[in-house]
Amino acid sequence: MKQGDLNNFIDEMKDAMYALGDVVLDNQGRVRNLKKDVRHLPNDNDFIKQERAAKTILDEKVQEGLLQVASKCLNPSEVYLDAEEETPTRGIFSPVPRSLALVIDPIDGTLRYLSGDDGFSVCVGLIEDGIVTASLVYFPARKEFYFTKDGHVYCEQRNKSLKRLSAPERKNGLSIYMNSRITGKPAEDLRAQGFRLTDDADGSISWPDGLIGCMQGLYEACIFHTPQIRDILLGAMISKIAGGYACDWQEKPIVWPNGGRISRIAFGFHPKPSELFFCLAGA
Repeated sequence: MKQGDLNNFIDEMKDAMYALGDVVLDNQGRVRNLKKDVRHLPNDNDFIKQERAAKTILDEKVQEGLLQVASKCLNPSEVYLDAEEETPTRGIFSPVPRSLALVIDPIDGTLRYLSGDDGFSVCVGLIEDGIVTASLVYFPARKEFYFTKDGHVYCEQRNKSLKRLSAPERKNGLSIYMNSRITGKPAEDLRAQGFRLTDDADGSISWPDGLIGCMQGLYEACIFHTPQIRDILLGAMISKIAGGYACDWQEKPIVWPNGGRISRIAFGFHPKPSELFFCLAGA
């Protein structure tokens, strides 16, 4: 995809995400949990099951709005779609994998949204030939927009400031954020090496906030087992910041699939903690 076309996609999508985010925020506390049937993974606890099953009518409204904008910026028949909801415009995108994929999570953190929390976001990504070429994550209640453009990562405070992100100073060198599907020997080995582990088991710290914490130097790394790509687009941003990385647990660079889940992935900033990957290598 040409850089000019990519920048146009990012600009048009940002405008749409701001507008649709306002709709989501204006209706917080006014919509109910419709719930949906989802296939849970073996290590999912009750909180995670509730979180994954949460849905509102706004999930469909936001996704449809984003797809309509994307369909004007892209050639839908040549773009594979990874999205949660069944909405009308979905049908014009390619039903089979293509070299370009559009990834959408209309409300990431729907359960948090329903509870009145501010940690929900609208997420959009583009993946081309195994590379995340655009990543956009907007937190309407916080007025914070994280996005990539021209090879850089930015955080925009709505109507206030725009900051280009750089590698952070590390504040907690042995602190690791992970999802709770990482259990057994890897977790035991990490603790034995002195790492302090924080996970998502009780919902107190979400995946997005874990990844933002890594950007701020609060975590040495963030590690995930079988996450949905659309839930870790902030991680893709970490790899775009100078000194950042996204790799598998054997330290090989990530080739991003065109949607769905990714097996095992780690994000952070160089130098990589050798003890961390020693513990993960055999998992």
